Amino acid sequence: MKKDKQTIKCNVHDCKHCDCDSDCCSLNQIKVCNCDDCKEKESTMCDSYDKRN
Repeated sequence: MKKDKQTIKCNVHDCKHCDCDSDCCSLNQIKVCNCDDCKEKESTMCDSYDKRN
């Protein structure tokens, strides 16, 4: 649940959920996942990515 003034920073501009003007995600919540079952923090990415048309 999104709290007042809570934002999810995002600069993945080819995702349709990204508000490119403010570099924030428009979703109330996102899921994250690890690439290729790697448990490194650097391999964590947004699982809510949806390519912009």
